[in-house]
Amino acid sequence: MAHSETPEHIHMPNNSWIPLSFSLSLAMTLVGIILVPLVWIVGLVWLVATLIAWARMARKEYLELPDHDTH
Repeated sequence: MAHSETPEHIHMPNNSWIPLSFSLSLAMTLVGIILVPLVWIVGLVWLVATLIAWARMARKEYLELPDHDTH
């Protein structure tokens, strides 16, 4: 069986601030649970916003992938 002449596309994600934001917001949420309830609430809102942004970015990148349907 012969190989295709076009090379396989390797997808590399773009640089993103989202993992850093997730880590900081999670840390803020956990510290807020122990110390100050207001910090917990702010951290939780930030965490949810970060997760929404991450999901939207992942969906956008998935939709940009080339279609490999061979049927």
